[in-house]
Amino acid sequence: MVIIGLLVMELLAAIDTTGVTVMVPTLQNYFKIPPQVSGWILMAYLIPFSLFLVPMGYLADKIGKPEKIIVWSILTFAVSSALCGLAINEYMLIACRIVKGIGAAGMFACEFAIILKYWQEPRRIVEIVITGLALGVLIGPICGGLFSHPQTWRYFFLIGTVLALIGFIAYQWIKKLEPVVRKADEKNADLQTFGQKARLLVKILFWGMLLDFVISIATQGANLLITLQVQETLHKSPIYNSMILMVLSLGMILANALGIGSKLFKKIQIAVLTSGAIFALMLILTAMLTNWTGLLAFVFYFVMGLALGIILATIELMVLNPLPTNLLAQGNGWIVSSMQAGYGVGSFIIPILYLKAGVNFSAYFLSFLVLLVIGIFMLFRKSLK
Repeated sequence: MVIIGLLVMELLAAIDTTGVTVMVPTLQNYFKIPPQVSGWILMAYLIPFSLFLVPMGYLADKIGKPEKIIVWSILTFAVSSALCGLAINEYMLIACRIVKGIGAAGMFACEFAIILKYWQEPRRIVEIVITGLALGVLIGPICGGLFSHPQTWRYFFLIGTVLALIGFIAYQWIKKLEPVVRKADEKNADLQTFGQKARLLVKILFWGMLLDFVISIATQGANLLITLQVQETLHKSPIYNSMILMVLSLGMILANALGIGSKLFKKIQIAVLTSGAIFALMLILTAMLTNWTGLLAFVFYFVMGLALGIILATIELMVLNPLPTNLLAQGNGWIVSSMQAGYGVGSFIIPILYLKAGVNFSAYFLSFLVLLVIGIFMLFRKSLK
């Protein structure tokens, strides 16, 4: 049941982010929000989510109960989502989105801390949970489109409340789980002072955060490149672009639902580095051999999705495994923060690079960036041990 709660959490976050993105024009027209303000419907959720990841992780580690933080966070998410659906004006909607973002931060900061705390072999659990994220990315825009109507948009948030409550109920079974004995706890049993813990966090997290940051830039950058090239330059329909994103999402879903990563790669670090290199290679081949459309391009997109699915299911495990249990939530908060920062940087620089240098150069740049940081990471990977 706890696994269901974790899966629902990933599903919720992905549906909320991608679905609301589609619904912004409807909400803007419904509340008569000026264009310069409508962006806050999204940012009111994303900014507090990014800002509260580390504080929520620190709080969870401080009290030693990440399960309490995650239960209260998902309840906060459920209540604030319901209030979004009942919003009487844009100010109430934005305020509730802020609270919702804080709740989501608590959920995500504690997720991997709980998995590593209660499962001796967490890899397959993570693959199942990440399937929820990939599924949410796939169906989120569809749900957003279905509810993008003045008479139905409120149901989008109310359905989110129902799903969150299902996750909240599922988490109650966590009381029946027993913490596992972890090697990292035995190895770092003498950590007492704040300085000792801070040094360990920096030592273990730095290279992993850099890798996560760059891969997030490449992921977001690739999505933007595909959209800009297919819709703006080639003048394909939004439906065609959606088909491409659907193929990417299907690759992510299959990679984790079938456990492809854990079957192909026994070592987590090899899985991360190899799948990252495959993603970069597929991006290069798409730029070299296709016009970003056609059957061959769709094959490359599917393989990209498989690689992304494996990366998402392994990169946090790789970085967090060496941390003792009482630092897992903080570590997870920092890792997810680096991911969010990467998405932001990718969203900013790639459209500029696309306009200045073109789609193929931008794709080569992203691929080179990923391969470069993988090479650097391999040189310094001993710092994770």
